[in-house]
Amino acid sequence: MSQALYTSKTGLDAGQTQINVIANNVANINTTAFKSANVTFSTLFSNTLSNGSAATKTGGGTNPRQIGLGTQVASISRDFSSGTFQQTGYNSDLMISGNGYFVVQDGGGNQYLTRDGHFSLDSDGNLVTAAGYKVVGTTNEYASRSSDLTIKVPSMLNVALSGTARDDIATKTVNELNGVANGIQTGTFVFNVGGTTSNYLVADFNADGAPDTYIYDEAGANVTYTRMDMSAISTDDRNAMTELYGELSPTDVYFKGDDGTYIKGEFPATGSVTVRNVQATVSYRISDGDLNSTLQDFVTSINNEFNAQGYGDLQFEVIDGGLQLINNLGVDISVAEKGQSSNFLSETGFTDALEAASAGQTLFYSNTLNQSAVISNSYNSADSIKRTDWSVSESGVLTAKYNDGSTLTVTFNDAGRAMWQYTTADSIVITSSGIAGSDLDMTGTDLEPANMVLQLGTVINDGGLISETDNMWSIGPNAGEFAYGMSGANGFGSIKTGGLEGSNVDMATELSNMIIAQRAIQVNSRVFSTASSILETLSYLGQ
Repeated sequence: MSQALYTSKTGLDAGQTQINVIANNVANINTTAFKSANVTFSTLFSNTLSNGSAATKTGGGTNPRQIGLGTQVASISRDFSSGTFQQTGYNSDLMISGNGYFVVQDGGGNQYLTRDGHFSLDSDGNLVTAAGYKVVGTTNEYASRSSDLTIKVPSMLNVALSGTARDDIATKTVNELNGVANGIQTGTFVFNVGGTTSNYLVADFNADGAPDTYIYDEAGANVTYTRMDMSAISTDDRNAMTELYGELSPTDVYFKGDDGTYIKGEFPATGSVTVRNVQATVSYRISDGDLNSTLQDFVTSINNEFNAQGYGDLQFEVIDGGLQLINNLGVDISVAEKGQSSNFLSETGFTDALEAASAGQTLFYSNTLNQSAVISNSYNSADSIKRTDWSVSESGVLTAKYNDGSTLTVTFNDAGRAMWQYTTADSIVITSSGIAGSDLDMTGTDLEPANMVLQLGTVINDGGLISETDNMWSIGPNAGEFAYGMSGANGFGSIKTGGLEGSNVDMATELSNMIIAQRAIQVNSRVFSTASSILETLSYLGQ
């Protein structure tokens, strides 16, 4: 029987396989993240008529004589190059720009890979594929094993905010205070001290050595006023009195208190006496060392400097959530307009507190310099906040936004450890390592940082992956070593939001391949027909 029949049949079979592959490529031209396939062929065994011979001294050599027995499919390989970005406008549609696959998991815990980033949130806040597979999360930049945690964006939360307890805030560095939005800067802050005018009743003065000495002893003040010798006053007194009363006259009478205040004129028998004092300043220069010291050490340094400048009755103190300023000077204080090169008073809120102060006020409070938050699961309680939106960053970190203006996400510290990050509606950023007693206590939830970070995976040999339904891949035996990680780290691509990866099928290439396959089938059919005709002719020779 003619071998040509079998040989041409292998060509027909190979051509049909190529047509099937092309048909699948064309059918998936609009399939998200579809990877086109290509067929390559190889020869079958050859029928060797002669092996040939080597040349000799008397004769030349001969080449082998072989008749090929047809063709076979050598491989059906995938083109794993990225498709183009197709914008959809939905923030839940994601594309990996570069290397890697999303990792998804079925109900039985079996994991698959996919480049199809058409995701959505289900009723429990799980990030799922269109077929309901859960998307896997991680906090590892590189790992040999996959996480068993899936992405879950909390839909409702209970958040209890409070000022950080005194003992905890006292040990924080100034740079770590989460309630100081712009950070405290180095430089000098300055207070104006005094500069007030007060009227005291004459009856509250004790005329001890009148008319030269009077003692004001109301409420235990015990300030002694001594008549001044205008011919022998010091330069400092002259400057201070000129600031208070204008040009001095040698005939005027002045008294000076041992607290630095002044009285002009003789003491009347009844009525009141006007006491005035010049405005002085007290200041502190904040250095880089202060910003890196604990809040308690910072406050102690300020108080020591105020003592050195003679203002020991003006002191700061650490309290729950922030600082308080105690003014026991007996005179009003204010923020100096000149000399301010640090934002300490404005950033902490003392500027506003002093401007709104009432006469004689002695206690002033800062804004909340550090807040703590306890976040727990919510079951639609009266105090719960509800998720209104969510988004994904290029690094695959999810951020949830809530109806009170706050957000919940994950950040990474210098050691690469994932921490929860909650930002209040007032833009106060509160982070946590996930342990109780930290600024952000998440122990009341069933959430882990990995619930908010997309995991990507990759293999050494993409061609070793096995195509599954729903745009997924399973790991074949020839895929090689598998690695897991995060977007943008260790060779993984970045995440693009608002669109999907298109199919990488090239229509012009497919049409060209289809024409070539069609012609191959046609000519192999002609060979088959010719071989059949020859056999038919031979069958008539014996008649």
